[in-house]
Amino acid sequence: MQYHWTKWFNGFLVIVLKGKRIERLINIAVQRNIQIWNITRFDHERGRISIRLADFYRLRPLLKETGCRIRIIGKHGFPFLLTKVKKRYTFFIGFVGFLVMLFLLSNVIWSIEVIGTEKISKTEILTEAQKLGIEQGKFSFMLDEPDKIQSELMAQIPEASWIGFQLKGTKAQIRVVEKVIPDPKEALSPRHLVARKTAVIHDLFAEQGKPMVRPDDFVRKGDILVSGLIGKEESPVAVAAKGKVEGEVWYETDVVVPIQRKQAVYTGEKHRNYYIILGDMQIKLWGFGDIPFQEYEVKQNPWMVRWREKDLPIGWKTEDLHSVEHKIHKVNPQEAQELAKEAARRDIISKMGNGGYIKEEKVLLQREENDKVYIKMHVIAIEDIAVEQPIILEGE
Repeated sequence: MQYHWTKWFNGFLVIVLKGKRIERLINIAVQRNIQIWNITRFDHERGRISIRLADFYRLRPLLKETGCRIRIIGKHGFPFLLTKVKKRYTFFIGFVGFLVMLFLLSNVIWSIEVIGTEKISKTEILTEAQKLGIEQGKFSFMLDEPDKIQSELMAQIPEASWIGFQLKGTKAQIRVVEKVIPDPKEALSPRHLVARKTAVIHDLFAEQGKPMVRPDDFVRKGDILVSGLIGKEESPVAVAAKGKVEGEVWYETDVVVPIQRKQAVYTGEKHRNYYIILGDMQIKLWGFGDIPFQEYEVKQNPWMVRWREKDLPIGWKTEDLHSVEHKIHKVNPQEAQELAKEAARRDIISKMGNGGYIKEEKVLLQREENDKVYIKMHVIAIEDIAVEQPIILEGE
């Protein structure tokens, strides 16, 4: 392989030989250290050889001696390439300039993105990053290694527990993980836990305070569940009651479901637009004119130019507009009941607190009228029914 590249760099010719003493010509050339390879014999008076450019002029005296003639059919190697470049130097300079500009533009930081900040100001992050040379218009190959940049940013911003830096194409991305500083616990004032809804007690856990109810007890809204007064009745001590009380709550909800529903169906017609992407701009190239249908759904397929695992701010995009028709779909009674149940569940869950769940459900009434299904449902839910109620002490 190295020998082949040496021949290419020095240049070589492919020559057709004609004459009755071709063998004699080749033997004399080899004896005089003229390098010849790829020897091919066509017939007794014609053949083909490859010879170094430097040996070509040494071969010419041998032609008179052997009575042979030659014809050059191929010129290969760097000297001939250089000759072509000299003839078309303007094109060559332009092409090299284009490659240089493409390389430079693809290594320029066009945008800086800061992710993960809530308490830390993005302006503070960008200011510290600018001190390290991270700014729009800066060449990315002029920056320090990402690990070094991360270390220096973390040293300058102590409020962050971790800072990551990476280059994504022409965008510099800074990820910040802020330190979680727990809020100081406030001293809780004395309070009861009371029922926020009428319910049957399902389960109770009192972390602090005196339980006033048991499972299966019936309570009304405002009844004390866990008392914040503990100790002797003559001289009770007021504390902040803590705990969780789950109650069985009954709901009734009315749901209306239309029997006829609109459904989008593809017709098979499609209109396609073509765009070229230059940074944040999208220039339409094809697809002008009126769209031959009224209703459609849009699907986009962008493609960005990549170079050395980096996304360049250049690309193109196809945009397909698929024609749709809205058809009326009739729901059968069983399907309508399932839809109504699902709507009722969503309604009940929105009324419950966090951690609640539905224990039982029952359809009390179902009727169909005016292309609609009317359903009344009874739902039993288990949810946390405890809320805080301050204790007002005498003298306060």
